[in-house]
Amino acid sequence: MTIPTRLAAGAKGLARRVVGAVSPRLLRRIQLARARRRYLREPTQGPRRLLLEPTTACNHRCEMCWDHSPRLPKATPAWYMPLPRLQALLQEMADMGTEEVWLAGRGEPLVHPQAGEILQLMPALGMRSIITTNAARLTEELADRLCEWRVQQLSVSLDSGCPETYARVHHAPPEDRARILALVRRLSQRRAGRPRLLISMVLSKLNCQELPALVADAIAAGADGIVVGGMRPVPFSSADLALAPEDWAQVRHDLAAAQDTARQAGLELRTDNIRGPETPRLHAWPYHEMACFIGHLFTVVDVHGNVHGCCTCQNKLGSLEGASFREVWRSQPYRIFRQVLRQMPSTGLTPPQCECRHGCGHLPENAAIHGELGFHLPRRPGESEFATRMEVAQALCHHLGNLLPALQRHFDYADLSDAPARQAASRLRQAGIMAGIGSMDGLSLFEPQRMVAGVEFGEIVRRSLAASGIPGERAAYLVASTCPGPRHPALPLTRRDLQHWLARLAAELAQRSA
Repeated sequence: MTIPTRLAAGAKGLARRVVGAVSPRLLRRIQLARARRRYLREPTQGPRRLLLEPTTACNHRCEMCWDHSPRLPKATPAWYMPLPRLQALLQEMADMGTEEVWLAGRGEPLVHPQAGEILQLMPALGMRSIITTNAARLTEELADRLCEWRVQQLSVSLDSGCPETYARVHHAPPEDRARILALVRRLSQRRAGRPRLLISMVLSKLNCQELPALVADAIAAGADGIVVGGMRPVPFSSADLALAPEDWAQVRHDLAAAQDTARQAGLELRTDNIRGPETPRLHAWPYHEMACFIGHLFTVVDVHGNVHGCCTCQNKLGSLEGASFREVWRSQPYRIFRQVLRQMPSTGLTPPQCECRHGCGHLPENAAIHGELGFHLPRRPGESEFATRMEVAQALCHHLGNLLPALQRHFDYADLSDAPARQAASRLRQAGIMAGIGSMDGLSLFEPQRMVAGVEFGEIVRRSLAASGIPGERAAYLVASTCPGPRHPALPLTRRDLQHWLARLAAELAQRSA
């Protein structure tokens, strides 16, 4: 934030205090009008926060990791964002008013060859920085430099209560755990300029009994907080990592005790995204009652320069290849994304490729904004023109005979209209195209409440054709040639476009087979 911007912000703050002292009711009306202008219209400034992925390389192989787990047939390749692109992005976003940069993503930020230069950029541009790290690359010298660079928060992933479990989860030397805790202790003893220190754990069968030990170690290290999260669905077999009912009972007991222990020690204990298996996702989803405003507040830029709306949304809204961030931020896909998020209370639907039903770290901020707006958005279930995963599954089943003639004899569609969504998904599994609907993005769950983007449905159809023996190049050509109209691939697919696409595809296949 530049000096003139800071002065302007200070003047506005002083004016608000004066108005509030004279007339609290007038101040409330001004704040409400400002909030509605900011969150119910297109933003005039950039996002407050940026999640930046400087690299996909990592020096650990955590069991529950989506990208580097040893359970994966192939780990995510090591890519690094070039420093010139990163500098240009941060400068542009600072000019747009971005206040905070969170270094995280699919890799370990401190593995980037220019990690030091990156961390020095943020304070020079007037932005705060947050790092999520396994801290294996952290040294005494680097820990001291973090304070010089005014890093606001350091979140360290330990995921264990003892060295043996640490080695089993992270596939790293067990002695690293004590060294990392000692460095956290070193930082905590600094009187000024140190970052806020968090210790984090992702619960699994491997470590669910060690929460009390982790809390004790975090208190001894002088941490400011502890974050305990649940495992998200992963793109590999993880049945042995899932918590059994007796494990959940123990976790609940330990969490209750840990909350008391942390409170007495002055620590904050956050339990993000923890939900027992007996709680249906639909009932635990808060956005039936309030909208999401993350499209105004937050953005994600990955290592390739692709821009995403949220850390739980994989839908690509634009790219920095040939465009500035400002252009992407004001583009049509981003406007549609914000519209879909605002309409969630009325539609009950999740944006394409968005996993917020598994947990949302932005919930407190959205709840505060919803209260600030001063009214409840109307609920009108069913009023959506967009296609959902359930509708895609049912449409594919209806068209399966025309699309995949070789598999037609294996299906009976007489009762499909009354069949539940899971039965439709089961038939797609039998057809060999489960990858298209149920686990295309690594999920094993069938989610009927999620919208489908054009690019997602194109991949579903391509995989469906490949399952019937159609060569890959021809399948890709058929998908591209039958796609209806010039639509951005990140936009949600409408119901009309879904039916039009499948009808054109079936006609094309029938003409070629004749």
